[in-house]
Amino acid sequence: MNQKVYDAVTAQVTDALTKGVIPWRRPWHSGHGLPVNAVSKKPYRGVNVFLLSLSDHSDNRWLTFRQARELGGNVRRGERSAPVVFWKPWSIEGTDQDSGEVIKWNIPLLRKYHVFNVCQCDGLELPPLDVENGRANERVERAEALVRAVPNPPTIREGGGSAWYRPIDDVVQVPPLEYFDTADHYYSTLFHELGHATGHKSRLDRPTVMDRIQFGSSGYGREELIAELTSAFCCASIGLDNSLVDNSASYIQSWLTVLKSDSKAVVMAASKAQRAADYLQGVSLDDQLY
Repeated sequence: MNQKVYDAVTAQVTDALTKGVIPWRRPWHSGHGLPVNAVSKKPYRGVNVFLLSLSDHSDNRWLTFRQARELGGNVRRGERSAPVVFWKPWSIEGTDQDSGEVIKWNIPLLRKYHVFNVCQCDGLELPPLDVENGRANERVERAEALVRAVPNPPTIREGGGSAWYRPIDDVVQVPPLEYFDTADHYYSTLFHELGHATGHKSRLDRPTVMDRIQFGSSGYGREELIAELTSAFCCASIGLDNSLVDNSASYIQSWLTVLKSDSKAVVMAASKAQRAADYLQGVSLDDQLY
């Protein structure tokens, strides 16, 4: 069952990329922000952000068939649901061969369920949608505030003609703002490199950052995807537009290659990226994808 869920998610993301649609590249300042559950008001996390953002609905609120009924409404006949995944712990017991003690393990299993957008429903007792489209300078202020508040930050150095992260001395370099077409592009690039920096041994200690990883290897590709998705989560949280950052055919092909080589790649990278984005924003949350 676990593998079927991975395959289904990967197939949906792969299909979007094949059509030239990059799920994590969106003008997050337009529309209505991150997808949330209409009942709990909790934002969806991890790969669910991208799965739900692939829809064309103008509302960011989602709910299950049962939740629609509980709100006094119903899902219109013929409407198609969207998949959402989450980690569910599976407890197993065993006996230690030496001590004879009973040992319990909690193994996280990936599960899938289906949700509908409120635009697909009738009769829901919900308040009007609160739309917040901040001006460009407000988005920059939020981005700058996020950077300033990063806990245990690496050294951030502005200069040069390329952006990179160097773990040996924990330094992030990003070109000056005027080198970028937009401020949104500048901050999305900075968040990408800060995403790499979260893997430092003094932070989340990811092997794909701290171990010697060969350029072009599968480990390199996984870490790049983690940093890419970390940037997307940060951009989405403050309403930046990262939709025009390197959407070339070669860029899309690079991610298709990663996904085709490992059906678990996008789900696992999104999970690690969510942790990285939480770290950068000083948020202490579990690693569930809900």
